[in-house]
Amino acid sequence: MIETTETMTTRDGVELVATAWRPAESGRFPVLLSRTAYGRGLSGPGFHLDVPRLVAAGYAVVAQDVRGTGDSDGELRFISGEAADGYDAVRWAATRPWSDGNIGMYGDSYLAITQLLAAQERPEGLRAIAPHVSPAGLYECVYQPGGIPNLNVLLTVGLIVLGPHELDRRIARGTATPRDKEAYLAEAVRFGELSDRLPLSDQPLLTDLVPFYAPWMDTPDPLDPLWREGIVDHAAIEVPALVSTGWYDYFVDASIEHYERLRGDSRLIVGPWSHFTHDRDICGRGYGDHASQDAVDWTGTHLDWFDQWLRGAAPRDRARVKIFVMGDDEWREEADWPIRRARRVPYHLGRDGTLSTTPGTGGAAEFAGDPADPVPTVGGAVMMFDAFGPLDQRPLDERADVLRHQSEPLAERVEVSGHVELVARVSSTAPATDLTAKLIDVHPSGRAELLTDGIVRVTGLVPGEVREVTVPLGAISNAFLPGHRIRIDVAGSNFPRFGRNPEKGTTTLHAPSYAVLPTIS
Repeated sequence: MIETTETMTTRDGVELVATAWRPAESGRFPVLLSRTAYGRGLSGPGFHLDVPRLVAAGYAVVAQDVRGTGDSDGELRFISGEAADGYDAVRWAATRPWSDGNIGMYGDSYLAITQLLAAQERPEGLRAIAPHVSPAGLYECVYQPGGIPNLNVLLTVGLIVLGPHELDRRIARGTATPRDKEAYLAEAVRFGELSDRLPLSDQPLLTDLVPFYAPWMDTPDPLDPLWREGIVDHAAIEVPALVSTGWYDYFVDASIEHYERLRGDSRLIVGPWSHFTHDRDICGRGYGDHASQDAVDWTGTHLDWFDQWLRGAAPRDRARVKIFVMGDDEWREEADWPIRRARRVPYHLGRDGTLSTTPGTGGAAEFAGDPADPVPTVGGAVMMFDAFGPLDQRPLDERADVLRHQSEPLAERVEVSGHVELVARVSSTAPATDLTAKLIDVHPSGRAELLTDGIVRVTGLVPGEVREVTVPLGAISNAFLPGHRIRIDVAGSNFPRFGRNPEKGTTTLHAPSYAVLPTIS
């Protein structure tokens, strides 16, 4: 294949740089475009397709550094502004002498949301997109509803990805040295100490390299103009999308929401993966040889998709929705998502830690919330590179500030596939309290495997007031097998996955409180 460096100029005069790979023979080819903030090399974050195979199949592949990254000029605005630049990039790609004018877009994470933002501008020539593990928008990258910071995501992206990339740019331009980068990385790996700093905007290591971090942390209001340009307008998107994600990706709910709002000819694939890991296991939990992206031929899946929409070929795979059902550890095709045959079954949090479909006379239970001693994060949809996903929750068993409710051992298989939530009645001695909840699969061995979790912040409380709140735990598909138990854990923090509530107090969980599990018989 032929590799060339290409440049384009945006409507406001900024020069963006890309690498293009195309077949060696002369001609015009459909183009697969990615736009990245993390480096456009073939091994850069967000590129999980086999580019030589795409080129061998007759595509030109283009990877572009977004403004303010890599070799591109301008200032990185991080999602804001990518709609206009994405439109310009698609139109530019469609007019290259080796392009036949038909454009598809693909890529993970940042590369995924740049597709959606470009698509909403409806550039001529864009035929289909394939966003994998995509955030919902700029604000949702930074905060949970209620203004709870996604601290683990923010610090990891800032410290480990954006900071080093900016230093690389400065080294290339002679304004920094490799020794500066070494000193930076030595500080950045102290993630625990850095995440403990208050206020959250106080991160001197990021102030210069990632200048938008502090304003983000100081602006929890979703209606602030700061967030306006980072909103995906689903109603404006007309091209079909191959939406994909993993049950342990921290953008799983955002990705599924993209699919649910786009519909049309779009498709959805959800595997047993995290944001970074697409192998057959996550942190020691194996899902079988057929579970990885290699096993499902990820590049072939995308070729089938783009051949359909850029070349008019008949698709080999017509499944609208494919999900991996954990527990069974098998792939399954569905007509749509949410699964219509799922029943929303309430599991009541009863007296003495019981969990049952039968309403009981559960008494009140309470837990302390102390920002100086938060419940530590153990697994889940986090960016920790060595401790994420379906981790065993037993290390938290000794903590008195976690309420645990579990069912009796199951006599038969119970499948939970859909959006899980906790409906809780709470009061607190503090004017504001956080409420976290986890859905856990307890194995006969005692292993308490985390499936999904969520958090809400309850504000404006007065002493004695009992308020009903809903905690969204996110989407999941898991079969609880005979002999297993279903468990719900409730607490006041999950740190550093989420930023801490600064209020100290005691929160009481009142009856009736229950988890709503979308159950398939």
